[in-house]
Amino acid sequence: MNKEKRTLFMIFGITLLVTMGISSLIPVLPTLAKTFSTQEEGSWRIIAAFALPGFFCIPLVGVWADRYGRKAVLIPALLTFAIGGVCCMFARTFTELLICRIIQGAGSAPLGLLYATIIADCWQGAQRARIMGYNAMVLGLGTALSPAVGGALAMLHWRLPFILPLLALPVAWLAAGVPLMTPVRTTTLRDYLVSTGKCFQKRETLTLLTLTLLTFVMLSGPLVTCFPLLAEKRFTASSLETGLIIAAASLASGLAASQLSRLYVRFSPRILFLSSFVLYLAAFCTMPLCPGLWWLVLPVLFFGFGQGLNIPLAATLLASQAQTEQRAALMAANAMLLRLAQNIGPALFGTLALWKSASWAIAAGSLVACLMALLVIRMPLPPACTDREKGLETTL
Repeated sequence: MNKEKRTLFMIFGITLLVTMGISSLIPVLPTLAKTFSTQEEGSWRIIAAFALPGFFCIPLVGVWADRYGRKAVLIPALLTFAIGGVCCMFARTFTELLICRIIQGAGSAPLGLLYATIIADCWQGAQRARIMGYNAMVLGLGTALSPAVGGALAMLHWRLPFILPLLALPVAWLAAGVPLMTPVRTTTLRDYLVSTGKCFQKRETLTLLTLTLLTFVMLSGPLVTCFPLLAEKRFTASSLETGLIIAAASLASGLAASQLSRLYVRFSPRILFLSSFVLYLAAFCTMPLCPGLWWLVLPVLFFGFGQGLNIPLAATLLASQAQTEQRAALMAANAMLLRLAQNIGPALFGTLALWKSASWAIAAGSLVACLMALLVIRMPLPPACTDREKGLETTL
């Protein structure tokens, strides 16, 4: 296996681990509640315990990766993820399970920012867009398939889904043999913080970070929180039917992301962004009007295609806003906003669904899409790729 393919397999492995930490356990939560004699609502603490360390770890991890190199963070994170996950298999009480999940979450927190950082370190121009697109496809497929894998293992025994984190060990072995970027520390910590702060002062950077926040507010609010309510109350859909329809969004996202590099060399980022926002608008406007359950697949596909264009494109442009020595800190801020959005979205749109209805809350998502379009229209963006950048797009 050559160096480039080894790096790609490592990045895709990290991405799958990120999706696996939560998605693989969603079907198992009711079983865990019964096993540990806790209320089913309380089983969501298993998810919260996993996400909690990220709020404290991510900013420090970004600085550490910039100052001491990517491997100094990546390999310890992968080992912590594996150890914490496997320890969950042997938990005897609910408290022990939560402690193990916190350990696993501490290992997972750096992974979400490192895979985008490493892609930006290793590729440029159209190639960077290509790899970001491929990685978004892996992310979508992992999100769609992880619940099925976790559920299948749980049918044999509730402890078996916790064996999946052991997959971090071969990823760590791959990482050990990949020559990742190690920034040369030519400045003091104070100078590093000053130069990093200047990256956050750029209008383009602030706009791209805001787009990340709004993108995942839409994902966690109208789609993840309100769509199941609409499907259940209007069409009496089962959890399986709802899950299959939402999985279509992940598959559509992966398909669109896989074509991003082709589009990136033909159209400007502004056109691609605005196309994704039109797809969001179409999804949220048509979703409440669908006459039957399976008609909902169409707007969900619209949403998925929009995500497949928007997310990897925003990550590609954001990674270009900083030099190698500040890039991990910038991606850490992006990851923090993503987690913040996962809390804002359900609270905001869930409250609107209770006050009005799920249909109203989903339709309100179109306002967020319009706001994102306004931001991009006013944002200074590069034109379509130059001939030189097109030349960088080679077959991997």
